[in-house]
Parts: sequence; C-alpha cells; structure tokens
Amino acid sequence: MNARHRIPRSAFTSLCLALLCAPAITAPRPAWSGTAAFGPGLDLEVRQDQLPGAGPDDQGWIARVSPRLTLLHTGIGSTLEFTGVRSFDSNERLAGPAWVGDDAALRFLTTPGPHTAFSANAGYVSSRDPLGSNLTGPLTFSESAIATGGARLELWRLESEFQLRSHTYESPAQFDGLSRAWEVSTFPFRRPETRAVLSGRGRDVKIADSQALNTTSITAGLRRTHFEGLSSELEIGAAATRDPIRGTNSWDPAVVAGIEADHGAIRMPFDLRARVFKDVATTGYVEAALPGRRIRLAARGEQTLGAEGGYFRDPTLARYLTFEVRDTLRGDYLLTLQGSFGQTRSFYENGPWLNTNRAWASLSRSVFPWLLAALDYSFVNQDGDASVPSWVFRRNRVGLRLTLGAQ
Repeated sequence: MNARHRIPRSAFTSLCLALLCAPAITAPRPAWSGTAAFGPGLDLEVRQDQLPGAGPDDQGWIARVSPRLTLLHTGIGSTLEFTGVRSFDSNERLAGPAWVGDDAALRFLTTPGPHTAFSANAGYVSSRDPLGSNLTGPLTFSESAIATGGARLELWRLESEFQLRSHTYESPAQFDGLSRAWEVSTFPFRRPETRAVLSGRGRDVKIADSQALNTTSITAGLRRTHFEGLSSELEIGAAATRDPIRGTNSWDPAVVAGIEADHGAIRMPFDLRARVFKDVATTGYVEAALPGRRIRLAARGEQTLGAEGGYFRDPTLARYLTFEVRDTLRGDYLLTLQGSFGQTRSFYENGPWLNTNRAWASLSRSVFPWLLAALDYSFVNQDGDASVPSWVFRRNRVGLRLTLGAQ
C-alpha cells in the first residue's frame, strides 16, 4: 500500500525542462539548427458544474484560467513540438485561483539519413479534476499523475522501440502502477519489398514498486510490402511469463500479425492500421481514419496489458474504443466530437469489468487570429461493483471558453 504522499508540482517544471533539453543534446548539430517559434497563450473558461466537495445536486459556476506555452522547432530533417498547460480554478466556495492540473506533451522526430529515423514522445498529466482531461482510463477521485514516454529507432538492419507508462496516486488507499515494454527487430535478409525479421520483446509490470509480471518473447517471420499503400507482417515464436507474486512460470505461443492499408489500396474508403500480439494475453489495436477536406473521422480500438493501479492491486487488462469527428461548418465554425468506451479489470481475476465512458463536444469559431471562442460540453459515466462502490460516478458539464494567443 502506498504511503501518503504529495505529487510534487516541481515535477511538471522539471519534466518540461528535461524534455526541451534532451533533443538539443542528442540530435546532430545540423539537424538541430533551424527556426523556432514560441507561442504563449491563455485559456479562460466559465462552466456550470458540481462544486468540489459537494453533492451531485449542488451545482455552481466555476472559473478556470490556464496559461499555456507552445514551442515548434523545425530544422533540417527534424521537428520538435512541445506544449505545456497549467490550470487554476476559482468558485464560490474556494477563493482561488487554486491549482487543479498540469498537462505537458512533447514529440521529437529526426531523419538524418535515407534509412535512419529517430523519434521520441513524452507526456505528463497531473490533475485532481476527474473531467480535466480526455484520458481513457478509469476515473480517480483524488489527485493522480500519469507520465508516459517512448522512443523509436529505425535503421536499415535494425528497429528498436521502448514505451513506458506510470500512474501515481496521492491517496494512500490506492496503488501506484508502472509498465514498461521494449521491442528489438533485426533484418538478416532485406529487399525493397520483403524483409525477414527476428524480434525480441519484453514487458515489465510493477504495482506499488513490486514486480507483478514479466514477459519475454522471441519471434521470427516476414514483413512484406505488397504494393504501394498496402503492407503486412507475420511472426511466430514463443513467450516466457514470470509471475513473482504467485511464484509461477509459463510458456505460451507468441504470434504477431499486422496490416497497414491506405484508403483505396484494397477498395476501402478509409486508412486502416492494425497490429495484434499474442503471448500470455492478446493485445493490440485497430484504427481507421477517413480523411477529408471538411470532415475527418477517426476511430481506434485497443486492448492492453499493463498497470493501471488505483484500486487494482494486480496487472490490468484494459479495452478501449475511441472516436473523433471534426467538421468545418459554414461561417468558419468547427464542430468536434470525441468519445471513449473503456473497460478495465484485474488480469488474474476473471471478475466484472469496470466500465468508463466519456463524451466531449465543442463548437468553436476563430473570432480573430489571436482569439478563439468555444462552447464545450463533457460527460462521463463510470460503473462500480460490489468491491469498489465508491467508483460509481456520473457527471456532465457545460462551459464557455476563450483561447488567447497560440491556437
């Protein structure tokens, strides 16, 4: 069980500085040279919502101010994007502004050669507002922080990738979760259309700083580009799983299958991406996107094995279905609809799923080049079960938002 602790606000500032400095240190000097654009901004929002610490019928007006900073750096074969937001609330019960959340995101990409690419991404969300972000996981009702990161290296004969996700909680009644995954693939035989591949993969899951699950797999197979816009992959091998808590070890078949198809490649009107990995569990994703000049549709289904933590003291199996619709209306209005349907349960116990559903809608219009006005609506519903009835939650809110500065 976690000891009671505060999630430090300084972590947000330290992360921002580290993320901005890392690409400058690791990238070659010619790639880093280029133009940089800084975009300070400010979000002002007034919404009708349940007041903090009040019952569901005690509604009131809450004001939020969120200063933002964006950075875009473009160089020779490299791009760096960074966004940082800190939010403060005030209401009739709280003489603010009082901190409610931080949100930072970074994406870095460099291609120093025709067959060489390196990319990195990182994110940090810390909030005590259950509707403060569009995350897909279960709701938490005390302050928590989610940190994510990843890196990918692509060479002619080698590909490697690393992903990390950490979810920490302020409440001592909830468990911190940490999951890490890595993948390394080599190509002993490679032609423009066909690659023979030998891969190694691993997954490491920790709950409350204790090892909960470890998997390692080795697979071999082929990746093939059938024609422009259509490619597939298939690998077969074996996976070893170690469960330190229960003291068990097991072997399972390992299978990797994937497909990438651009719209029109196989007579489909949308882009399709899918990848499935089977070892001790079946994980993977399938996503589809319909590009257009005025309307954009996107959907993604995903199943993961990781460490959500919170009231889950075991590794968790999670399923998510997310969608997004963007439509440019007459009069330069932009309509955005987003939603997610999530299910989470313990991986070891075949118990009930914890269902978490979210919806978000926004109608916005650019009033001036430096001013955006929007009407927002958000809704969230979470079911509980007999073991955690306090997780039952249902709330909706509506608000008016003004965005000044960088859009």
